[in-house]
Amino acid sequence: MYVYIWKDQDGTPFYVGLTKRVGRTNPRNSGGRNWLTQQKIVAIGCDNIVVELRHVVSIEDGMQLEKTLISSIGRIQLGTGPLTNLRDGGEGVHSPTEEHREKLRQIMLNPMHPCRSPEAKEKKRKRMADPDVLAKFTGDNNPAKKPETRAKLKAKWADSEYRAAQTAARTGKPKNFSDEDRTRRSVDLKANPHMKSWSERNGKDPEFEAKRLAGLQASLPRRLEKMSDPIALAQRKARLKETMNSEAYKAKRAQWDTPEYRAKLSASKREYWAKRKASM
Repeated sequence: MYVYIWKDQDGTPFYVGLTKRVGRTNPRNSGGRNWLTQQKIVAIGCDNIVVELRHVVSIEDGMQLEKTLISSIGRIQLGTGPLTNLRDGGEGVHSPTEEHREKLRQIMLNPMHPCRSPEAKEKKRKRMADPDVLAKFTGDNNPAKKPETRAKLKAKWADSEYRAAQTAARTGKPKNFSDEDRTRRSVDLKANPHMKSWSERNGKDPEFEAKRLAGLQASLPRRLEKMSDPIALAQRKARLKETMNSEAYKAKRAQWDTPEYRAKLSASKREYWAKRKASM
């Protein structure tokens, strides 16, 4: 949890907020703030706003700190200070209702939405290709690869209740694209060949093939070093042994080891290779 204070260049605070996500403290992500705060942001400029962050361990502490700061600094609306907050704070972080989520989803699915325009797509592409952005998400700098992040995710999925809830949420939903998605993707592919999938370009597009081989060659030393690391090798062996000895794996293995399954697998392989030979 974070309590954040937005200040102008003179150091005068003008907004206090509470959020779960650090990205929400960025003035560029100012959607949902009140009209007075929006006017202030436009007048100052996002790049000129100073952000002061205060980390809190719980939402209760954050609510109390937010309320205390707003009260001590004062609000423009009450004539007690420079803050553009229209409330006293301490109300917590509100999650949108299911109806509101669905409304937002329908807005984003609208093909005429500004975020789907060629200009917006080109702006996003340039942003993601920016060296500063690439440096933040490449290699060991990738937040998802940090040990603490991986440990947190692993602990999350180890929770049986969380895992059951995620499974229930996905059960019965189609895994593949809908017909509308496939049609739209087909149209986009004709306009942008670079969106073709790996199977559509591998071995058919010389430029793509050259890039793929160059990437594999460049990553080979690092892959060999990682594979030969005795600690990593011991960890992989331990995980494999644990999996092979687990009751869940043994139960799945028992289902596979039947004449019916072997016959089905053999028929699938014959069908696959027959299609491969026919396409050559």
